[in-house]
This record gives sequence, C-alpha cells and structure tokens, in this order.
Amino acid sequence: NRLRVAKEAAEQADRTKSQFLAMVSHELRTPLTTIIGYSEMLIEQAATDQLPQYTDDLNQIHTSANHLLTLINDILDLSKIEANKIEMARDSFDPAAVIRELMASVEPLARKNANTISLDCPPDLGPAVGDATRVRQCVLNLIANACKFTTNGQVKVQAYRTSAEGLEWIRVEVSDTGIGMSPEQMERLFQPFTQVDSSAGRKHGGTGLGLAISMRLAQAMGGRILVESQLGKGSTFTLVVRAMLPKKGDSILVPLTKGVV
Repeated sequence: NRLRVAKEAAEQADRTKSQFLAMVSHELRTPLTTIIGYSEMLIEQAATDQLPQYTDDLNQIHTSANHLLTLINDILDLSKIEANKIEMARDSFDPAAVIRELMASVEPLARKNANTISLDCPPDLGPAVGDATRVRQCVLNLIANACKFTTNGQVKVQAYRTSAEGLEWIRVEVSDTGIGMSPEQMERLFQPFTQVDSSAGRKHGGTGLGLAISMRLAQAMGGRILVESQLGKGSTFTLVVRAMLPKKGDSILVPLTKGVV
C-alpha cells in the first residue's frame, strides 16, 4: 500500500512539474516574441535612418532574445515528451531538400569558431513520410553541438538511405574534429540538463537539453541517435529514423539491428 501511494504521489508530482513547465514556457514566449519583433523593426529603422551606432546593441538584443526563445522551446519540448504529449506529423517530404536547406542556416554556427562545414548528400534520398520539422530539429541540434565543441576544425554532414528490417531508413551523420569525449562522459550524454562535464558547460554554454530532446524525438520516429567519440580527436553523431512512419496508432518501434546501425 505504501509503495502504491508513493508511486502515485511521484507520478502526480511529475505531471504537475510538466504542466508547470509548459505553462511557464507559453507565458514567456509571448513577451519574447514581441521583443524579437520590435528589435527587428528597430534594426531595419536604424539602417534606413543611417544610425550605425545603434546597430550592434540592437543586434545583441535580437540575438539574446532568440537564444532565450530557443531555450524556452527546448523546455516546452521536454515537458511535452515527459508527459507523452509529443505528436509526430505524418506528411510527405523530401529529406534531401530539408537537409540542404538547413545547411544554409548553419554556416554562421561554423564560422563562429572558425570551422569549415561540408555536406555529402545525394540530390535524391527518396521520398519520406514523417515529421520534417522534427527531423530538421534533430539534425540542427547535432550540427550546433559539433560546431560548439570544435574550434578551427572541420564538421562534416553525410546523409544517405539504407534498407534493413524490411524497412527504409534515413541516416544523417555529423562528424567533427573537436574535443571528443571519454566513455564515462558518453554515458551521461542523453540525460536532460547534463553537460559532458561542468567545465564544458561553463565554457561552451547551453542547458544540456539539445541531445536529450533529439534522442527522444528520434525514438518517437522509430529510430535513435548513435555516437562514437575519442577524447581529443572528435565525435560522430548519427541520427537514424524510419523513412516512412506508419499511420497514427500503429507501432513504430522496431529493434535496430547491426543491419541498421
């Protein structure tokens, strides 16, 4: 009886936490969206009125607000995942086009630490059915992570399609020549709010949510994220997801064998 009561109390506390995170995230996003909108208007107005002395400050406001919005969206995603309320779209999309469009937006991430970034993706990865936005989110998180922990190095993105388990799979590998990780650090990778170590968190920033969310989204798409790393030599993260998600209500869970990974 005591165990049952304790279990129910823990589950209720978890639900309350998730509801609180979702409510706070929604409330914070409204004023932040306004700040971002007005900062964009002021940046345009400063350019029109030829007032370059204000541009740097306004860009700082805009960048910081966008950074806060990203963190809030991550917390909202995590609360939805923990409450089992995350839903995946099942729409037709072109995975090659999604990845190529994404590469245009990650160039500033690579330049920030003087990295070069390259893409190896065939023009046609074949058709896909699923949530293109979530696939994009996962790949972006992996690329951003690689760029953050690499300086004066290389980040390579490779995408291809494989067949295994009688299914079609989309694989996206993101390799870097950054700081790498030890086996002990890799064990903590996909835990929410966890950095590989405290010094990395202070130096490179971030909440430790990106990889945790990406792994859970990949699992919701019938796949997962694989990682290989050597301390001081770099890391390779591989997103593996089903190319064709089944209809809502059907099981998407498939054991990933060596044929897939």
